[in-house]
Amino acid sequence: MRVQNFQIQYDKRYVVIDKETGAVLDDAQGYGYKSAQKAHAAYSYKTRDRSKDAEKLTKKRHIIKWLKENKTFASLLEDAEWYSVKETDEQINAAFVKKLLKENNLEPDFTAGELLRVWRSKWK
Repeated sequence: MRVQNFQIQYDKRYVVIDKETGAVLDDAQGYGYKSAQKAHAAYSYKTRDRSKDAEKLTKKRHIIKWLKENKTFASLLEDAEWYSVKETDEQINAAFVKKLLKENNLEPDFTAGELLRVWRSKWK
């Protein structure tokens, strides 16, 4: 795979081309990409392994269900976020969430980082 540039009305654009055959693999529906990095990123995204997407979605749904069952813990996280913004400079990160889980005697079957990612995505 290689990226080759071409011009559209004074504007350089990039497309992804197969090295061996010379066939165009991705050309952004004929428009091309504005940078080689964008062309690589788009092609990588389009050809990613989609079997992991379903697994991630299943895990996210499981964490959302857990958060709904443990609303007191979710409200503790919201309070901690509010206080971190208004009064302290403490960051809410995976280590903080892990500590909060331990203080509340909760042992979920996922990591604190995964919980934090789902919680930040506004799961409600």
